[in-house]
Amino acid sequence: MQTIEQIQDFKGKYPKQLWYLFFSEMWERFCFYGMRGMLVVFMVNHLAMDEKTANLQYGATQAWVYAFTFIGGLFADKILGLRKSLFWGGILMILGSIILAIDPKNLFFIGISFTIVGTGFFKPNISSMVGQLYKEGDPRRDAGFSFFYMGVNLGALLGGYVCIAVAEGSMWQSMVPEHLRWNVGFGFAAIVMMISLLTFTQTQKTLSTIGLSPLQEVATSKRKGLEIATYLGSLLVIPIIIVMVANTKYTDYFMMFIGPASILYLFYEISTINEKGLKNPFSFQGRVSRGQYALLFFLIPIIHLLIIDLSNGSLILTAFYIPIYWFLVANATRRCHDIGLNGFYQLIPFFGLFLLFKKEEINDNKYGSANEIRKGYPAYLKKLIAALIFIIFSVFFWAFFEQSGGSLSLFAANNLNNTIAGVELSPNGVNNSANSFFVIGFAALVGLVWLWMAKRKIEPNTIIKFGLAFLFLAGGFWVFYYTQFFADLNGKTSLGIFTLGWLVITFGELCLSPIGMSAMTKLSPQKTQAVMMGMWFLASAYGQYFAGILGANIAEASENATNMEKLVLYADGYEQLAIYALILGVVLIIISPLVKKLMQEVK
Repeated sequence: MQTIEQIQDFKGKYPKQLWYLFFSEMWERFCFYGMRGMLVVFMVNHLAMDEKTANLQYGATQAWVYAFTFIGGLFADKILGLRKSLFWGGILMILGSIILAIDPKNLFFIGISFTIVGTGFFKPNISSMVGQLYKEGDPRRDAGFSFFYMGVNLGALLGGYVCIAVAEGSMWQSMVPEHLRWNVGFGFAAIVMMISLLTFTQTQKTLSTIGLSPLQEVATSKRKGLEIATYLGSLLVIPIIIVMVANTKYTDYFMMFIGPASILYLFYEISTINEKGLKNPFSFQGRVSRGQYALLFFLIPIIHLLIIDLSNGSLILTAFYIPIYWFLVANATRRCHDIGLNGFYQLIPFFGLFLLFKKEEINDNKYGSANEIRKGYPAYLKKLIAALIFIIFSVFFWAFFEQSGGSLSLFAANNLNNTIAGVELSPNGVNNSANSFFVIGFAALVGLVWLWMAKRKIEPNTIIKFGLAFLFLAGGFWVFYYTQFFADLNGKTSLGIFTLGWLVITFGELCLSPIGMSAMTKLSPQKTQAVMMGMWFLASAYGQYFAGILGANIAEASENATNMEKLVLYADGYEQLAIYALILGVVLIIISPLVKKLMQEVK
């Protein structure tokens, strides 16, 4: 068996282990995107939900999926290790898909809940293993991730079309009885997930020590006990998730909790960092105990929820939670013996997600001179602030982008014809797979464009690329808006023009998604990179959550309307999203000089 050093000392562009992880992730994404594309249409047509409720339900489901990636990543880092976490997640995803295949109508929320927990354990960990195949600073790492990203989209392309086309009867009509089409569609997800897991289990020996439990030095009995507790805990939480996913109000509460909780956990992780002998301004090793920190951890979201309930959603009264947050956190940090904060400010753009700190003054020079301290940590904090700005704007991007699985699925199923250039296709299948098709086709080209611009020293920095992402997003939604002018009398419009909209949006995704993941690793200290990447995925959870709300608002007015009226109402909704995306893109470009200063040497 190769050592980790031998793996990292590979010849050529890619290590062989990357191929194994590529195919494991490809089949897992087939499962995930195949199931995702079916959800809203199934809820409307077979669970008798109205379009508004179905969109809210979709947003809640996907929010839970992405939020659990943060939780699953924590258990992988602390107890299970990447491999066991991935395997356990795959088992739960298979069980969820089998449950849905057996009886999707009566067991819907049970199957979905298994899938949510399983994805949380699977998704964040396979990407982490890809990164460990390369030495620190290996220039081939980006190429490796680009190749891996193609596997993600290949799986999404296949699953996003095949599962939906079979379920809706656009594919294999003669082979699959009509009453079993949805069962078979969900069953496909289970089969390919089995292939994914078998691929990984049969090749994991080639990974050397990559992904093993972080508790290798702990006594075997204790380690096994912690692992079993994690498995049992994840099973015990499933009934709770079943109830909470079925009732979107509980999802609202969870999203209010997970944001503040994650940022506090980030600061807890930061508190253990001591770089270059400098004193850590976030250290909680003073008079604040772990118990007090844990109490603070839970008090903040609880108080938030109480005020929300008492105020009945009033924005004026709800605003009072901001000084409560400030009081609790500032009081705790002030009690630390090794720091003296000049000021402490909290901004909560999304349910208290992010905290921003002013420049601190530290007089104790035990860990270095005051000048060294002032020189080191302000730079460190500025980078974190820049990272949080990227995370905030990514929430907006995914809230718009993820209409693909919500309102756009209903729009495609009801208002698009089924031909492109004379070829009959499933409209919703195209809606859920076109983006992946274009990513596979154009990702390499976009990368070459960045390299060409870099050689001529005209490559835009990361924040400008984010701005361009929103401009492309706006362009795509304007194309969706203009589809109404090509409709027939039955409210059916051009599938080809609709697909053009996804082509435009794909360039926006290529300006944001891989760029953002790279930025998270560059802007955060090594010890907190996993946490920051978890927060990046958590931003996707908030995006999914808000996507459901946006989709519900678009669909709300279309109930009991004719197909033509629905077309116009959906198109008008997409026009509004285009305007908002345009504004956000312009804002990003305007503030780019400020963010660039915060990023310092990071491009």
